[in-house]
Amino acid sequence: MAADKLTFSRGVHVREYKELSENSSLFNANMPKEVVIPLSQHIGAPSKAVVKKNDEVKVGQLIGQASGQFSANVHSSVSGVVKEIRNIQTASGRNTQAVVIETDGLDEKIYGKETVDALSLSKEEIVEKMQQAGLVGMGGATFPVHIKYSPAKPIDTVIVNGAECEPYVTCDDNLLRLKPLNIIKGLQLCMKAVDAKKGIIAIEDNKQNAIDIVTQKLKESGIKDIEVNVLKTKYPQGDEKRIIDATLNRQVPSGGLPMDVGVNVSNVSTVNAIYEACYLNKPLFERYITITGNAVKEPHNLLVRIGTSMRELIDQCGGFSTKPGKIISGGPMMGITQQSIDTPVEKGTNCVLVLTEEEAKPPEINPCIRCGKCVSVCPVGLLPLYLAKNATAERFDVCEQFNIKDCIECGSCSYICPAKRPLVESIRFGKRELKKAK
Repeated sequence: MAADKLTFSRGVHVREYKELSENSSLFNANMPKEVVIPLSQHIGAPSKAVVKKNDEVKVGQLIGQASGQFSANVHSSVSGVVKEIRNIQTASGRNTQAVVIETDGLDEKIYGKETVDALSLSKEEIVEKMQQAGLVGMGGATFPVHIKYSPAKPIDTVIVNGAECEPYVTCDDNLLRLKPLNIIKGLQLCMKAVDAKKGIIAIEDNKQNAIDIVTQKLKESGIKDIEVNVLKTKYPQGDEKRIIDATLNRQVPSGGLPMDVGVNVSNVSTVNAIYEACYLNKPLFERYITITGNAVKEPHNLLVRIGTSMRELIDQCGGFSTKPGKIISGGPMMGITQQSIDTPVEKGTNCVLVLTEEEAKPPEINPCIRCGKCVSVCPVGLLPLYLAKNATAERFDVCEQFNIKDCIECGSCSYICPAKRPLVESIRFGKRELKKAK
């Protein structure tokens, strides 16, 4: 195992709140009576519906065909009857069509038989299985996985991102502890797909049980080309460019991609889905999700069918312990506030966070005191106060000169600001306006 407590430059230490759910018993969520499955759960073109009203479907059946290469298939998560196809706004804020399926309770599955030795598959066959299964990045980015594993440049290292640095979220920690062999075998498939010679499973040091379990399984398996790297707990270590810096001391250039430095990075849940697609021939129709927050009675990690409403999952965790002030898809730093509790979970939903009214109160905003704390913590080395100031003043040309496009919107600057200025919101505004201008 490599030297422990690796990290990147700058960043912040945030209160974790992981104790709410990290040791709770994991269970399968109840079968929903109805699912609402978005046809756009990924970066790229929405998939096209291949079913219609009153069609009977089974678990794992294709219901949305990818529109070209930069898209992803969508599969039914239940067996039942298509009730309708309607327009919705997803948890990630996309406006898209969704297939509404009324569950019949039979849970009939349609996908193929298990593959005994998926490592005997060729690299092309592995990528084909990723594509057919509709795999996307499940850490939030939702980038189609088959494209990531068809890189235009040589890859020498694949990293499994087990940092899970967002406060409250613990589903990947649970997955590492419960299914370490899935992650190890999934990583082997990722390495073969890109001819990588080295694999790294990177885990923050606040997940010692996961570190111990994965390390032991690697030792028992005798695999020599994969190692566990222990990272110092810090936010936003889960950003792929930060984790590359921490583990390999390689810096992805401005505007560049991990493949520019010979690396691919995939989240723990994504690697588990790759294992299931190749070994079990299983499409991506369910995932592990953390339901948590001080306004939830019994926070848990659940195995959830895609398209289940957030309301149902919160109810299965005992409901609200107090009047909720805000419901977020994702963690508190980069998650998206939801307009409706009936929003369905999707492939990229790793957490449903419910804050109390007190926690959700917006802070009082004060004038900038030029302390420079936002500059000192920015993991990209930007000047957040100047970016926010110029974006608010609509001086977008100045924002571009100060490399506003490199901002990863992690929220470290807003978190550390003693004046509680909404820096990241202003920067997002600037980035949107620059994009419109192009």
